[in-house]
Amino acid sequence: MSPIECLYIAEKPSLAQAIAEALAEQKGVRATKGDGSWTVGDDSVAFYYGHMFELAEPKAYGSQWEKWSLDSLPIVVSEDQWKLVAPDDKKAQIGKVRELVKRARTICNSADAGREGQLLCDESLYEFGIDPFAPNVKRLWVQSMARKDMLAALGKLLPNSDKKTLYQAAVSRQRADWQHGMTFSRMYTLLARNSGADVTISVGRVQTPTLRLVVDRDRERLRFKPVDHYLPTIMFRHADGTFRASWVIPADHDGLDSEGRLVDKAVAEKICQKVAGKDGRVRAFRSDIKSKAPPLPFSLSALQSECGTRLGLTAKEVLDTAQSLYEKHKATTYPRSDSRYLPTSILKDEAPGIMQALAGTPGFEDMASGANMALKSAAWDDSKVSEHHGIIPTSEFTAAKLGHMSDTERKVFAIIARAFVAQFYPPFRYRSLSADILIEGEQFKAGGRQVVDNGWKKVYGAGDADDDDDKAEAAQTLPTMAVGDRVSAEASEIASKRTSPPPAFSDPTLIEAMANAHRFEPNPELKKRLKEGDGIGTEATRADTIETLLARRFLQRKGKVGLESTELGRSVIDMLPEDIKSLGLTALWDGFLGQIEKGTLDPALFMQRQAQSISERVAANKNTAVTVKGVATVRPLPGHGKDCSVCGKGKMLTREIVSNKDHKKYKCLSCTNYPECKAAEWPEPDIAPLPGHGKPCAACGTGLMKTREITSKTSGKKYKCLSCTNYPACKGVEWPEPEIAPLPGHGEPCAACGKGTMKTREVTSKTSGKKYVCLSCTNYPEMQGCRVAGAEGRSAAGPRQGMPQMPQGAPGNQGVRIEEGRQAVPQAGVRPVARL
Repeated sequence: MSPIECLYIAEKPSLAQAIAEALAEQKGVRATKGDGSWTVGDDSVAFYYGHMFELAEPKAYGSQWEKWSLDSLPIVVSEDQWKLVAPDDKKAQIGKVRELVKRARTICNSADAGREGQLLCDESLYEFGIDPFAPNVKRLWVQSMARKDMLAALGKLLPNSDKKTLYQAAVSRQRADWQHGMTFSRMYTLLARNSGADVTISVGRVQTPTLRLVVDRDRERLRFKPVDHYLPTIMFRHADGTFRASWVIPADHDGLDSEGRLVDKAVAEKICQKVAGKDGRVRAFRSDIKSKAPPLPFSLSALQSECGTRLGLTAKEVLDTAQSLYEKHKATTYPRSDSRYLPTSILKDEAPGIMQALAGTPGFEDMASGANMALKSAAWDDSKVSEHHGIIPTSEFTAAKLGHMSDTERKVFAIIARAFVAQFYPPFRYRSLSADILIEGEQFKAGGRQVVDNGWKKVYGAGDADDDDDKAEAAQTLPTMAVGDRVSAEASEIASKRTSPPPAFSDPTLIEAMANAHRFEPNPELKKRLKEGDGIGTEATRADTIETLLARRFLQRKGKVGLESTELGRSVIDMLPEDIKSLGLTALWDGFLGQIEKGTLDPALFMQRQAQSISERVAANKNTAVTVKGVATVRPLPGHGKDCSVCGKGKMLTREIVSNKDHKKYKCLSCTNYPECKAAEWPEPDIAPLPGHGKPCAACGTGLMKTREITSKTSGKKYKCLSCTNYPACKGVEWPEPEIAPLPGHGEPCAACGKGTMKTREVTSKTSGKKYVCLSCTNYPEMQGCRVAGAEGRSAAGPRQGMPQMPQGAPGNQGVRIEEGRQAVPQAGVRPVARL
């Protein structure tokens, strides 16, 4: 087959199509789609479906990790042993791309711009035997799928070697997370199961600190005790109008609690009575012009927080919707962005066209038409743009595209578009007013606001803007006053307030907390590192982290987007040591990964440090006793925790296993060193011993007869017997004789054989299921030919009319007499005799 001049490898089909169509326009040819790739002249564009490879399971690196065992931990892999495997459902597409790679003169990593996109393509090239950083490997770095942006990116391909440190940071993060998660998930799952809990404990560098945020918040809310407090408020009259002012509570006044709140309502009433109808003076008056810039465009976390609050969407729903707007509709830029700033190149080249498209779209006409394109907000800052910029509409957006969107997509798009349009409106400007009033020796304070220019708030409309201003100040407009002006107290009220617990987390607030994790870290140094970084998790993974915690049943929903920890989730946090559940762990790792990306830290050194840290934690905690709540537990059997008598190293712990035959659960004691040590002890049921329990076995002479309880395969009922302790080598068994009143003739010699004696027996009819009593020879069934006269001289060979038939399989007339009309009374714990 003919060689390929350049093979572009995209991480998903939609991106491959956008590249192929832009490339076709650039080359002036037609793009045609084939099996797994596009052909554009002498170039090809192949695609993946996200990550095509994954790290192999622990057992691939050594037989010691094939089975779960505390002694085999930690799971640490040397640098030259790492293996990638392909899931079965992706092998076919991998094969297609592999064949294209063989034919390509130049290869271009065209995955999403970012750490994971870099890893996704580069790791596959390594698997194909290609050096991803060779001179013939390029990098397409694009942040928008819009045609204009794609053409620009195709015109300035980078050497992929420019992103080598980005790959090194990505693969270091991947491997370190794997070792951390595999080791501690196994360790704490085993510790939990050793305690009797039937549960899998998932531990992760990001998911565990995230769970800790929710658990800490829930417990803070549980411990919270509301406090009622009061604040006197007076309505004052000034020559130019009325206004409200609140009492300034002196620090040492009577009726205050330790937090300075007025908790004695009587004190508040006295203050109101003291100033009622009195005159006071204006002690101070301030008037300042203030302004507030428009809210910045959205990063993914900020968008998830906004849409969660305003639209009630989960973090996953927001991500999926933003991804659809980006890929399907090409209406917005790359959604997994961690930046809220925009490059100045967009301001000049694309912003006018985007605004023109919005001006022609129903619902956006007025706001877009009123935009001043000459304005430049603080959002336009190249120095603050990371690998991606804030999420905004693309230059390909049209009114027609809005019509093809779902209702949710339109609402999310509107939120993105408003934030973009607001950058071209002036700041919101207002006059901030405040006055201090002195009356009867008491000080009152009032605040107010006079709007000068609504500015960007015109884009949002009343009550729909990003506004964290002082609501009390915004609630009234103060009259203009001067120091010394007279005011009179006309009316009063006592504001009754109650302290509120911190709000429970929800998708939007937890996403925000993850992005701003420094607020929850007490260690000053770690707090600083978290603040300098991007919190815990990434824009692309935070929603998935929440979903994982829900799937593990560590968190549960409270309403549509509300979140709360479960009893199991709280147990997980309680069992883990501080350094594993700490927010600071991510801060440390992110600092090291940032150094790798900058080229100032050797990735091998980072992995060595991480392996050492994991080993130290395992050694310090693998013998910890843990308590797990919120899951099914197994009650320990007698002997739980004792030393194993077989290997002498492990402990015998209670296990619950499922039988392959009847699929029922059974408990036993087994060694912690299983499968190396297969010692197991099955508990003996608590059964009242039968007569003869403990006597020597007559069959083998070495074992003892022990009371057992067995279940009939036919009836399913349980019966007791004596069986040899050497079973199954010795099958000696004795069935207890039922306690039956003896029939006449009981103990007499057998008239048929002359050797045995006649004994009272209980038999069950197989036809009617009823029980009957008879006399039979003790030599049955050996003496098959013995005969005996029936009871009261009647022959047993032919039962009298009306007499019950002998049970099928009974000896009939061979050494048997039946007492007419006498049914047996069942005895508890006695096995029915089906045949003698």
